[in-house]
Amino acid sequence: MAGCIITISREYGSGGRIIGQALAEQLNIPFYDRGLVEMISAKSGLSEKFINEAELYREEAIKYAGYDVTLQMPLTHVVFHAESEVIQKIADEGDCVIVGRCADYVLQNRKDALNVFVYASIENRIERVKKLYDDKVNNVKAFIKRYDKDRAAYYDYYTDKKWGDLRSYHLSVNSDMGIDSCVEIIKTAYNNWKDGVQLI
Repeated sequence: MAGCIITISREYGSGGRIIGQALAEQLNIPFYDRGLVEMISAKSGLSEKFINEAELYREEAIKYAGYDVTLQMPLTHVVFHAESEVIQKIADEGDCVIVGRCADYVLQNRKDALNVFVYASIENRIERVKKLYDDKVNNVKAFIKRYDKDRAAYYDYYTDKKWGDLRSYHLSVNSDMGIDSCVEIIKTAYNNWKDGVQLI
């Protein structure tokens, strides 16, 4: 039976991480999100705080985020190369769910990678972010849009794809239908993939 690595890209506040975690638990396979940052930090020697922020840098900031004299490249380039190596290593180890970090692009040449994009209405995203931050963010809609804009800038800068473009993914799910429904849809795709019924 073939393997399957599920990568999940997501709009901020869409519940993509929650879906990924629930999916991994039900499939009994490893889940990589925040733990991935620790591995990238160990690989690159950069702090977890910097790595977390790197994905949110706008294009201008990416170019001037600092410089590694030894490697002769901007520090955000160091992050991207380190995360790419870590993601490839994880994928080689077997089935898993990987959230974010341009994993769909990093694994684009693998036949066993199922790339998913999670999106939702702005209304539901606002409600989810309000609960997450306990109403501590003043303009939640602007906060979400800025988060997505920065995330997209990082993705577009380091890949030859466009963040959120449906053609970049095998499957896109709208979490407005419910977390459980999204998990079931992705599970079906996963099981079909493992049974050799690939989507491409």
